[in-house]
Amino acid sequence: MYELAAPYQELYEEIRKLHNRLRWLGDQVHAEDGQTSAKRSLLISLHRDGPTPVPELARERLVSRQIIQTQMNLLQEEGLVTPRVNPRHKRSKCLALTRKGRDVVERMLAREAALLEDIGSPLTAEEVLVTANHLSTIRKHLEAGF
Repeated sequence: MYELAAPYQELYEEIRKLHNRLRWLGDQVHAEDGQTSAKRSLLISLHRDGPTPVPELARERLVSRQIIQTQMNLLQEEGLVTPRVNPRHKRSKCLALTRKGRDVVERMLAREAALLEDIGSPLTAEEVLVTANHLSTIRKHLEAGF
Protein backbone atom coordinates (compact mmCIF):
# COMPACT_ATOMS: atom_id res chain seq x y z
CA MET A 1 0.00 0.00 0.00
CA TYR A 2 2.81 2.43 0.80
CA GLU A 3 5.21 1.35 -1.96
CA LEU A 4 4.71 4.68 -3.75
CA ALA A 5 5.09 6.80 -0.60
CA ALA A 6 8.90 6.92 -0.59
CA PRO A 7 9.28 7.74 -4.32
CA TYR A 8 6.61 10.45 -4.10
CA GLN A 9 8.23 11.91 -0.99
CA GLU A 10 11.52 12.06 -2.89
CA LEU A 11 9.77 13.71 -5.85
CA TYR A 12 8.04 16.27 -3.62
CA GLU A 13 11.33 17.10 -1.90
CA GLU A 14 13.02 17.66 -5.26
CA ILE A 15 10.13 19.84 -6.43
CA ARG A 16 10.38 21.89 -3.22
CA LYS A 17 14.12 22.35 -3.70
CA LEU A 18 13.65 23.26 -7.36
CA HIS A 19 10.92 25.74 -6.46
CA ASN A 20 13.19 27.41 -3.92
CA ARG A 21 16.07 27.56 -6.40
CA LEU A 22 13.87 29.02 -9.15
CA ARG A 23 12.42 31.61 -6.76
CA TRP A 24 15.94 32.67 -5.71
CA LEU A 25 17.17 32.71 -9.30
CA GLY A 26 14.18 34.78 -10.40
CA ASP A 27 14.85 37.33 -7.68
CA GLN A 28 18.48 37.60 -8.86
CA VAL A 29 17.71 37.77 -12.57
CA HIS A 30 14.93 40.35 -12.28
CA ALA A 31 16.44 42.56 -9.58
CA GLU A 32 17.31 45.25 -12.14
CA ASP A 33 13.60 45.69 -12.91
CA GLY A 34 12.85 45.62 -9.17
CA GLN A 35 10.69 42.53 -9.57
CA THR A 36 10.51 39.71 -7.06
CA SER A 37 9.50 36.17 -7.90
CA ALA A 38 6.08 36.84 -6.33
CA LYS A 39 5.44 39.85 -8.56
CA ARG A 40 6.89 38.01 -11.57
CA SER A 41 4.41 35.20 -11.04
CA LEU A 42 1.47 37.62 -11.08
CA LEU A 43 2.76 39.53 -14.10
CA ILE A 44 3.26 36.29 -16.03
CA SER A 45 -0.27 35.14 -15.12
CA LEU A 46 -1.77 38.38 -16.42
CA HIS A 47 0.39 38.12 -19.55
CA ARG A 48 -0.74 34.52 -20.13
CA ASP A 49 -4.41 34.75 -19.08
CA GLY A 50 -5.31 38.40 -19.61
CA PRO A 51 -7.22 40.55 -17.10
CA THR A 52 -7.90 38.53 -13.94
CA PRO A 53 -9.52 39.39 -10.59
CA VAL A 54 -7.52 39.09 -7.36
CA PRO A 55 -9.67 36.27 -5.92
CA GLU A 56 -8.98 34.09 -8.97
CA LEU A 57 -5.23 34.72 -8.72
CA ALA A 58 -5.38 33.86 -5.01
CA ARG A 59 -7.28 30.61 -5.64
CA GLU A 60 -4.74 29.56 -8.27
CA ARG A 61 -1.91 30.07 -5.75
CA LEU A 62 -3.76 28.75 -2.69
CA VAL A 63 -3.11 31.95 -0.75
CA SER A 64 -5.34 34.68 0.69
CA ARG A 65 -6.75 37.49 -1.42
CA GLN A 66 -4.97 39.92 0.90
CA ILE A 67 -1.56 38.52 -0.03
CA ILE A 68 -2.30 38.91 -3.75
CA GLN A 69 -3.87 42.34 -3.23
CA THR A 70 -0.73 43.57 -1.47
CA GLN A 71 1.43 42.52 -4.42
CA MET A 72 -1.05 43.94 -6.92
CA ASN A 73 -1.07 47.27 -5.07
CA LEU A 74 2.72 47.40 -5.47
CA LEU A 75 2.46 46.54 -9.17
CA GLN A 76 -0.22 49.21 -9.61
CA GLU A 77 1.97 51.80 -7.87
CA GLU A 78 4.74 50.89 -10.33
CA GLY A 79 2.35 51.47 -13.22
CA LEU A 80 2.54 47.83 -14.34
CA VAL A 81 -1.10 46.84 -13.79
CA THR A 82 -4.39 48.68 -13.93
CA PRO A 83 -7.88 47.80 -12.71
CA ARG A 84 -10.62 47.09 -15.25
CA VAL A 85 -14.31 46.39 -15.00
CA ASN A 86 -15.06 42.77 -14.16
CA PRO A 87 -18.17 41.72 -16.11
CA ARG A 88 -18.77 38.86 -13.63
CA HIS A 89 -18.56 40.91 -10.43
CA LYS A 90 -19.49 44.48 -9.49
CA ARG A 91 -16.82 45.16 -6.85
CA SER A 92 -13.96 42.80 -7.70
CA LYS A 93 -12.05 44.46 -10.52
CA CYS A 94 -9.99 42.56 -13.04
CA LEU A 95 -6.35 43.57 -13.13
CA ALA A 96 -4.62 43.92 -16.47
CA LEU A 97 -1.12 44.68 -17.63
CA THR A 98 -0.42 48.23 -18.74
CA ARG A 99 1.85 48.89 -21.73
CA LYS A 100 4.68 49.39 -19.24
CA GLY A 101 3.74 46.08 -17.60
CA ARG A 102 3.83 44.26 -20.95
CA ASP A 103 7.25 45.79 -21.63
CA VAL A 104 8.53 44.56 -18.25
CA VAL A 105 7.16 41.05 -18.90
CA GLU A 106 8.78 40.96 -22.35
CA ARG A 107 12.14 41.97 -20.82
CA MET A 108 11.75 39.35 -18.11
CA LEU A 109 10.97 36.59 -20.60
CA ALA A 110 13.87 37.64 -22.83
CA ARG A 111 16.23 37.72 -19.83
CA GLU A 112 15.07 34.24 -18.77
CA ALA A 113 15.50 32.88 -22.32
CA ALA A 114 19.03 34.31 -22.47
CA LEU A 115 19.83 32.76 -19.09
CA LEU A 116 18.63 29.36 -20.28
CA GLU A 117 20.81 29.72 -23.37
CA ASP A 118 23.81 30.61 -21.21
CA ILE A 119 23.48 27.80 -18.70
CA GLY A 120 22.15 25.16 -21.08
CA SER A 121 19.86 22.33 -20.10
CA PRO A 122 20.51 18.80 -18.88
CA LEU A 123 17.31 17.71 -20.68
CA THR A 124 16.12 17.81 -24.27
CA ALA A 125 13.03 19.85 -25.18
CA GLU A 126 11.08 16.59 -25.49
CA GLU A 127 12.20 15.43 -22.03
CA VAL A 128 11.17 18.78 -20.55
CA LEU A 129 7.69 18.49 -22.09
CA VAL A 130 7.29 14.89 -20.85
CA THR A 131 8.31 16.00 -17.34
CA ALA A 132 5.87 18.93 -17.47
CA ASN A 133 3.09 16.56 -18.51
CA HIS A 134 3.87 14.18 -15.65
CA LEU A 135 3.86 17.04 -13.14
CA SER A 136 0.57 18.30 -14.59
CA THR A 137 -0.96 14.84 -14.15
CA ILE A 138 0.13 14.69 -10.50
CA ARG A 139 -1.17 18.24 -9.85
CA LYS A 140 -4.56 17.50 -11.40
CA HIS A 141 -4.83 14.28 -9.38
CA LEU A 142 -4.11 16.18 -6.17
CA GLU A 143 -6.59 18.93 -7.09
CA ALA A 144 -9.30 16.32 -7.69
CA GLY A 145 -8.65 14.78 -4.28
CA PHE A 146 -8.89 18.00 -2.28
